[in-house]
This record gives sequence, C-alpha cells and structure tokens, in this order.
Amino acid sequence: MLISEIPALREYWYPVAYSADVSDEPIGARLFGEDFVVWRDSPDGYVHAAVDYCPHRGARLSQGSIENGCVVCPYHGWQFDGSGACVRIPQNAEGSAIPPRAKLGTIHADDRYGLVWVCVAETPRESIPDLPELNDPSFTLIHELMEEWDATAIRCVDNALDVSHLSFVHASSVGDPSRPQMSEFQVERDGGRIRFSISYTAKVTEQMKRNTGLTVDSTTRTTHAELVQPLIFRGVLEYENGLRHVLYKTSAPIDDHRTLFCQFIARNDDPDEDKQAGIVAIDRTIQSEDRALLERITSEFPSEITTEVHTKSDRMTVEYRKLIAELAAEAGPLRPDSTWDPLARRAGKSP
Repeated sequence: MLISEIPALREYWYPVAYSADVSDEPIGARLFGEDFVVWRDSPDGYVHAAVDYCPHRGARLSQGSIENGCVVCPYHGWQFDGSGACVRIPQNAEGSAIPPRAKLGTIHADDRYGLVWVCVAETPRESIPDLPELNDPSFTLIHELMEEWDATAIRCVDNALDVSHLSFVHASSVGDPSRPQMSEFQVERDGGRIRFSISYTAKVTEQMKRNTGLTVDSTTRTTHAELVQPLIFRGVLEYENGLRHVLYKTSAPIDDHRTLFCQFIARNDDPDEDKQAGIVAIDRTIQSEDRALLERITSEFPSEITTEVHTKSDRMTVEYRKLIAELAAEAGPLRPDSTWDPLARRAGKSP
C-alpha cells in the first residue's frame, strides 16, 4: 500500500518548515505530490499557504516576493492576499476589474511549537496535535532536524513504533545486541491512538553520560510510546535518574516515496546551549542510522497482517498496520471529496 492510496492521511496537519524560516520571503513546500507556497502577511504576522501555481501563466509563487502582506508572482507581478484572491494586476489600469478566476487554491496553515503546519484537506479531521510537554514550562523545547528522506512516511512512523530494532540498528550508538530482550508490555488502542510502555537495556556512552547525567555503562530505560496521529509519534524516554527525554517525530509525505522527517524534543533538565548541542548530536546520529536503513526498504507498506511474519515484540507495529488498513478502507479507492486533483486546486477549488 502506498501513501497515495490512503486519502484519509490528507486530512491531518503536517509541519513543512520552521516558523523562523517563514518571514519576509515566500518558501516552497511539497506535500502529497503537489507543490505549495507558504508566506506571512508580515515578518511576524499570520502564515498562509496555497498551491504554488499562479493562475495567470503557471509561475512558481515561491520564487516571488511579499508586498503589503501579499505574495507577488515573479513572472508578471500579480499579487494575491492570504485568502488567495488576486488584489492587483500591475498591467491593468487602476480600478480595472480583476477576473474572478484569478485566485489561488489555498490550504490551511498555522504556527505551533516553532513549526509551520499545513493541512491540505478542505476540513481537517483533527487539530494540530496537543503535545503536553511543550505546554509545560519545566520542559525545554529543542529542534533537532528537518530533512527530506528517500523513504515513505508510513515506514518512518512504523520504525518509531518498533522499539525492538534498537539493539541492532543502533548498535554503534545506544543499542546493545547482546541484550535484545525487552520487558513485557501491553498495547492499548484508543481510536487512532496507540500506546505502550516498555523497558530495555541501553548502552551509556561517554557522550550519553554527559547528556543524561548517568554514571553507569548501561541503564534500564523505559519508553512510553504513543502514536498521536497516523504520521506523528511521541516517545517519553524515562531514565533511572528522573530525566525525561521526550521525542516527537513527524513524517510529512512529500509523495509516495519521500518524506519530510522532523524531530524535536522536550527535556526536563533545563540543558544549557553546550549540553543541547551534545543532545542534538547524538540524536542526529541515531536518526541517521534509521535513515540509512529505511531508505533501502520498499515504499509499499503491507497493511495485510498475513503478508509478514510477526512475533510478540511486534504487537505495536501490528496494531499500526491495522490502523493504516482501516484508514485506507474508509472511503474506497477513489473518494470524490478527497481524490487529489491538481487542476481543481489550481482553479482555487478544494478537493
């Protein structure tokens, strides 16, 4: 199963840029195989998003500029406001009527957690997820990475839910292949949310000792994992000394085969800048190990449970496959109100 075969995934919110990177110039973003332009009506103002296609001659608006809160086409200077309406055609005499079809296909856009989020559906299924630690002043938010991966978004999330790979994929960083066993655990399912808690032995390298305050060479680490939305993961890594290192992973589908993978964390130990740099370094190392493996796996995701072989340690990823299959089956292969239609988007219509 491919991303494009699951229309329901378009009804969720995905981060496509850091908030700080959307200021006084428009930027481009690609999601579900289509290009969008993102801009603000002022350097610190509201964020807007639309199809990256000028209805006049098809130029990329992301190559343009911002003027009086409007995105300006680089080809002929047409200006479009946050609602998508064309408000100025420079070649026309002042006061001339603007063609009613001179408008952009806009999509939902908002700021939260230092990220710009978008939803391409006419009506989002849910709001931008509430991430509890980021509303708690005792936790520090650290943005770690936002990268394009040559892996499908579903595989990226499946990997996050699959704790049993840690001993082997991350043997050079935090995993210990000699201790692959995990504690007993139960998987809980509440609608679209999947939760489980599990403990396992993790290596404590010298860098990890500096990052965590631990003094031992190995530790029992407990992970409280949660699938927040189909392509958003939250994992609370709880250490024996009381440290809570909370991982947030989002996988925005660029298309069937590529993902804009974003990871940010929350920590309850108030790390200074030097310590933050060390934390980011090891987390980026761990993610590079995941990336190297995931980019070699097929984009086809087997939602049929009988396609693969499963064991007790796979219960969380089996439940994820069931969820993906349910989403794919919601509306059949070609639901009219969610089928991707770039031409309708370009005409300023919603799918």
